[in-house]
Amino acid sequence: MKNVLYIVDDHNMVRNGLKMWLEKYTEWKAPHDFSNGEDCLKFLEQLSPEHSDFPEIMIIDVQLIGETGFKLAKDINTKFPQIKIVMYSMYDTAGFVLQAKDSGAKAYVSKIANEEELAKCLEIVQSGGTYLEEHMIQTQNKISSVVNILSKQEKNIFEAILQGKTNSQICEEFFLSERTVANYTSRLYAKINVKDREELIEKYSK
Repeated sequence: MKNVLYIVDDHNMVRNGLKMWLEKYTEWKAPHDFSNGEDCLKFLEQLSPEHSDFPEIMIIDVQLIGETGFKLAKDINTKFPQIKIVMYSMYDTAGFVLQAKDSGAKAYVSKIANEEELAKCLEIVQSGGTYLEEHMIQTQNKISSVVNILSKQEKNIFEAILQGKTNSQICEEFFLSERTVANYTSRLYAKINVKDREELIEKYSK
């Protein structure tokens, strides 16, 4: 319903702080909040979209205990496409922003942003727009110019490198062998014209 949102964050103080500020200083109400994606999805599945507590927007932390907010965002977009997603995170690097877009999020706001910026973001998303903080826009425009030439797996590895993940972490996340990751990485470097990981990060993180 109008001006109703949910918050999903595994830090109780963050959820309570956001809820208190939004309900005191804006027209938004946060009748329900969750520490994990499973509880959130279970609740939504038993709630009618016509219910007064059904949310317009979900504010989801990128990193939840034992899972990622990106997976939850994808699940919500699949099951409840009418709900708009705002990713909210302590990470503001380019790889996380890119993965949020791939997950169907309409906005990405860092936790170092002030409350007024979050309120502005919610207003824009509610009106059907998308939102990034000013310092993220130029980098994302640069990234957008290359991601269309990448295969799905190359794009996954591109995002992971920009998130600071090692090859071993990439192998574990995508269930790939070290040799396969090395091959994809070499092709990725060739396509975007960089010689190594350090040059990639330097070129596409600023």
